[in-house]
Amino acid sequence: MKRTIAAKYVVLSMDALLTLLRNHPPVAANLLAFLVLAASERGVARTVLWLVSGTFLGWLMEFSSTHNGFPFGAYTYHRGNYPDDVWLGTVPLFASVSFAALTYFGYSAALTLLSQLRRQGWKLERIEVADLATSWQVLMLATLLITWMDLVMDPVTHLGRYWFLGDLYDYEPGGLHFDVPLTNYLGWLITSFTIVLTNQGIDRALATAGRRAASAFDLPLRPLWSIGCQAGTYVMMLVITVYLMMSPEVPVETPLVGILVSGLAFTAIYAAFVAVMLRVALSPVGQV
Repeated sequence: MKRTIAAKYVVLSMDALLTLLRNHPPVAANLLAFLVLAASERGVARTVLWLVSGTFLGWLMEFSSTHNGFPFGAYTYHRGNYPDDVWLGTVPLFASVSFAALTYFGYSAALTLLSQLRRQGWKLERIEVADLATSWQVLMLATLLITWMDLVMDPVTHLGRYWFLGDLYDYEPGGLHFDVPLTNYLGWLITSFTIVLTNQGIDRALATAGRRAASAFDLPLRPLWSIGCQAGTYVMMLVITVYLMMSPEVPVETPLVGILVSGLAFTAIYAAFVAVMLRVALSPVGQV
């Protein structure tokens, strides 16, 4: 009986994974990048814990919002447009999984930007500082980096009906930032803060129990991977915005020029901030 139940869950998990790969390539790419990077930085066990906790907390926040408007504001997912996807109540699974990946990129990027980096040829590593990974500085910067990225993402994903994302959701009512309500960004702040804080707490508990984080394998230029993943998301959103500007299917009244200008501005500020922080992290103090 137990084997039958286990086999059923394995089949369902494989079906969900294949659906994700087939229907949502960008989400699948983010998930793969997260699994590789997190396993390299934290080991397999902590990676699984982040995946499970991040997916659950992301789902919980969205489930709450689709029922009572907190914390993202009131909105509705269009379940009928995604009949092949796995849904947990009113929320598609791929949206919840995205929270695990995106929050980890923000956390890892914050840890890189607040660390001293040691460089030797093509080898780059963080100089470990006691308790930095579980510090409030990393928590707050990670929360900011994650939410900042959504300022570029959501005005474009809201137009998903005109590109391969599809007609995913609608706000009720729309908001000030290209029809995205400002409560959405408050929701990202709260959700990102909660996911990172939860995993910092897990790390503290594991460290107290004598289980230190251990890399599963090495990656070249590992401290820069999370920044690269975030940068890739910015670039993809800007490219899609340009594509929409050339698409005859998008209504002429859609403020695509404003969305592009806004996206470029937020991307430029992110790039400038990261460049300054990396220059400090790579200062001669960190060289060998």
